Amino acid sequence: MNTTLLIASGVLAASSIGAGLARRHQACKLLLLLDARSSSVCELLDLQQTVADQMGAGAFREQVKLSGEIVCDEPLTAPWSGEPCVAFANTTTCLMEVREVTTRTDGDGNTQTEVRWQRRDQTIDRFERRCGFSLRQGSQTLPIDPEAAELELECVFSQVDPATRGDTFNTRQLGIERQEVILRPNGMVFVVAECSDAGEHLQLQAPQANGLFVVRRGSEADFTSSIRRWRRIWMTSTWVLISLAAVLLVASAA
Repeated sequence: MNTTLLIASGVLAASSIGAGLARRHQACKLLLLLDARSSSVCELLDLQQTVADQMGAGAFREQVKLSGEIVCDEPLTAPWSGEPCVAFANTTTCLMEVREVTTRTDGDGNTQTEVRWQRRDQTIDRFERRCGFSLRQGSQTLPIDPEAAELELECVFSQVDPATRGDTFNTRQLGIERQEVILRPNGMVFVVAECSDAGEHLQLQAPQANGLFVVRRGSEADFTSSIRRWRRIWMTSTWVLISLAAVLLVASAA
């Protein structure tokens, strides 16, 4: 039995499980998106007032989806780009190559050693900040607490600085990459969130139970299309990896 092929088959099988879980995640995300009710700022404000009159403040909670314009009176300033934003994330990555040695033995007992340098980037630091903002439709606004939200961020700064240390026997540093992504404090967004008045006021926030909390550019149709596309990609990847694992397993036993 070829041990190398057997190990490779196991790695591919494990990877297929990961791809299958990723596909399942996309399927669940699509169901949660479809379950959220389409609404508007005006309707949510009216519904909350009705529920508060009948049951008291703090009783309104619903998973909704709606589009509107971001407004923020006191936006953040992204430190590297200087851009105004309601959220930013700075990532510092060490770009590296790592020495890998592979030894193979053929059927005649001959041993061959191969040395390769593989890319292995390493995240050194990540710093992120968010501030509260509102979703505006016409003259009415609804606050958003962005903590725990899945935000669609755009890259506004990317720079590779020279290496900070010399090479070693097993590693070569290629440089230090700094990248900054932000969510601008204006423009239209599509939001899926829980609308609740459990706090001091009605706001869009992370759901207490199952549900999505997403702020992204584009429309609901764009978001749905993106989820379906990734679900197809992960499904195809799952079957490809399973097929390759099966082929290698059979080959290892030959």
